[in-house]
Amino acid sequence: IPVEDVTPGTVAVLVEADGTETVIKTSLTTENGVAVTLSDGDTVKIVDNSKTFTDVPDSHWAAEAVDFAASRELFQGTGGDTFAPEAAMSRAMILTVLARLEGVDTSAGDTWYSAGLQWAVEAGISDGSAPEQGLTREQLALMLYRYAGQPSGYYSNPFKDVGATSEASYYKAILWAVGKGITTGTSATTFSPYASCNRAEAVTFLYRYTNGL
Repeated sequence: IPVEDVTPGTVAVLVEADGTETVIKTSLTTENGVAVTLSDGDTVKIVDNSKTFTDVPDSHWAAEAVDFAASRELFQGTGGDTFAPEAAMSRAMILTVLARLEGVDTSAGDTWYSAGLQWAVEAGISDGSAPEQGLTREQLALMLYRYAGQPSGYYSNPFKDVGATSEASYYKAILWAVGKGITTGTSATTFSPYASCNRAEAVTFLYRYTNGL
């Protein structure tokens, strides 16, 4: 759909016959507009749904990714007008984000993450253990890899801290993530698989993955 002055926060919104509107979370921005998959008879409108966070200025390295994810209602702020980019990401948070990307209603359940956790277990994204535990870089790579369907085709391993003797699923997931341009590691020769992942890093992984499909 051609759009002038497109931004990362430009989204397609599905308009139902009763006037209900839903942001299409998989809509992607292109150089000249928005790319979106629609069904026959769908009615959409294009809006700039950008969110403003005081702790994510335009100069922040993750600003574009934050704008993309927040405008599609994949990530939410942490209260008021803050995003908390340096705050730790939990396993429950990323499962909820992926569930939203899949179109799951994550507002139901006994806890804020119940619906996302249930979906993730049923979809084989996670075993559901320790949802409130901090998310590591290798866990994030593995969850995205599983969400992508565990595609075949891997890449050479430049990392001294990622070995083939590691659990096979993590090894493949990390090399896949690097090969797809989702991450470049923490240096030319290290991935830091066990390092904790903050919200800025997680949203950037997701942004690069989503736009690389």
